[in-house]
Amino acid sequence: MIFDRHDFRSSKGDTADREKGRFTDDGRPRLRFFSRPLCVRPRVTLGGFLAAALALGAAPLAAQAPGEHSAVSAPACDRACLIGFVRDHMQALAARDPSRLKLASDVRFTENNVFIPVGDGLWDTVTAVDATGLEAADPSTGNAAWFGSVRENGQPAIYAVRIHVKDGAIDEIESVVHRKTGLPAPFGDVEHMVHDPAFNEALPAGERRPRERLHAIADAYFDTVELNDGQVFAPFAEDCARLENGISTTAPPPGGAGGNAAAIASGCRAQFELGIYRINKRIRRDFFIIDEERGVAVGRGFFDHANEFDTYKLTNGREMKTALKWPNSITLLEAFRIRNGEIQRIEAVFTYVPYFMHNPFWGPSAAAPDHAAQRGECDAACLARQATAVMGAYVNNKWQAVNWAGKVAYAENSVGIRVGEGIWATVTAIDAKPLVVTDPVTGKAVWIGRIEEHGQPAWAAITVTSAGPEVGGIDALIRRKEYGAPYVEPTAGPSYAALPAARRTDRAAMIAGAEKVYSAINGHGSAPDGLAANCHWFVNGQDFGACAASFAGPGLKTIARVRDRDVIAADEARGLIVYRTFEDIPADSGTGYPMTSQVVELFRFDKGEITEIQAFNSELPYGMEPHR
Repeated sequence: MIFDRHDFRSSKGDTADREKGRFTDDGRPRLRFFSRPLCVRPRVTLGGFLAAALALGAAPLAAQAPGEHSAVSAPACDRACLIGFVRDHMQALAARDPSRLKLASDVRFTENNVFIPVGDGLWDTVTAVDATGLEAADPSTGNAAWFGSVRENGQPAIYAVRIHVKDGAIDEIESVVHRKTGLPAPFGDVEHMVHDPAFNEALPAGERRPRERLHAIADAYFDTVELNDGQVFAPFAEDCARLENGISTTAPPPGGAGGNAAAIASGCRAQFELGIYRINKRIRRDFFIIDEERGVAVGRGFFDHANEFDTYKLTNGREMKTALKWPNSITLLEAFRIRNGEIQRIEAVFTYVPYFMHNPFWGPSAAAPDHAAQRGECDAACLARQATAVMGAYVNNKWQAVNWAGKVAYAENSVGIRVGEGIWATVTAIDAKPLVVTDPVTGKAVWIGRIEEHGQPAWAAITVTSAGPEVGGIDALIRRKEYGAPYVEPTAGPSYAALPAARRTDRAAMIAGAEKVYSAINGHGSAPDGLAANCHWFVNGQDFGACAASFAGPGLKTIARVRDRDVIAADEARGLIVYRTFEDIPADSGTGYPMTSQVVELFRFDKGEITEIQAFNSELPYGMEPHR
């Protein structure tokens, strides 16, 4: 995310509103035009009338709606055709063979909002697909969707997909895959998952609503969930039910137990009237399927859980605690069945992604400013001061105290967001004795240590980029315990003293030594030379043992490649060099499911040998690229 320091506006002009079309990109309200123009009687002279008549005679007698190539547009692929395409997709997925599909030459495919080649990701690991799923289609948009479950290396996963058909071929595939992890989220019994058949049943004419009304009703659902404070905007049927990741979150669980909202209140409307979902700071969304005949609307989007507060109260006075203490988002596909103008059934598939992640089908994200690093203009002491100032400003969200450049790039876990959001709103304390490595050559400083989010500790590796005397960019990597091993709860960052001159290694030699390690990982070979006998490798504080022995074990072999390697900072006096990299880990190498890790990795050199490696990583959707 890039921002001007004067570009902070009220929430009425935020990204969510712009993506919903309410405001322009510069924050001004977007004008809405009525379908029936105002009638104004102009003064017309005889000469003017004749001139107008002649002009009309010379003009083409044809027009169509803005953005449409013709006033008549008959879909080349009807509903049955689209359903056939989505079923073909599921059969090809089950066979792990995309060549069975009729794909456009420029087909684009995402898994959890990351563009990867068709045939990668889940295509490499799927072992079974449900025989039937919830299906929906819209010939006017060329989209079809499927909701259900799959097996991945024998383990169940909840799955939904959108396909788009153009000129008789699939040119877009957008999938959401939810795997069972340590993060709190519904996960149903896939052996007994039942999709409501009403989604495929045609409604009597009197129970249908026009396309625009179906869109408005479904969108009102998201308005109700967004900043849920008890106000209900959407019309709900008395028997409204919701299936999320294969489990009912509106029907009371057996015995009243359970961790989802149904244990607090049953039914759609009752939950929203209590304000259970107040953590939803914003919902970015759009709709790609509207089926008037069946009363079905299908949308996609993100729920942004800012978690700027640790506790909140329901409208009945009951105090609730947030399940997670840090900013996170869920990406979803969600289907609504609307009958008699009321929401009757809801089915959603969603999974966690980094906070404020972008859907690439909505367009490209912004590029980093050209002056992101001004090398040599800020010495080591200057860089240390900037890093210290940034970290101090995180506590209690004092971002205004930082001396920002005119244009600033900011990212958390490789997603660009606006300064003042994300961990700015959650960090309550920072490490008193962090490791800070500065480098005037790169114009960067990296701060490594412990942070607390509403009191809960986590590892942080924060890279601060200098724009001379000002801060020009920040790349924040955060690792929390809920993502599992490898992880040791931080007490303080690593510490290294300056080495005697005779034991120091110059910058070029440190880079060469680190690159040997990465080349050995990518080549899946034996340990490279240059590793000291006593070298130990730590990941998120957890000791993985001897560095050389790690190359003979299974851990490094799960990494398909280490890419986008970037030297953040080198400190010859302490024998330190810090890299930022991305590790692609396919599921078929033993990890269970595909993932990518963003890594900040520190190498300690002594007499030309690597004596310690400290890595800190954050789990990202598979194939995710660095924020540039």
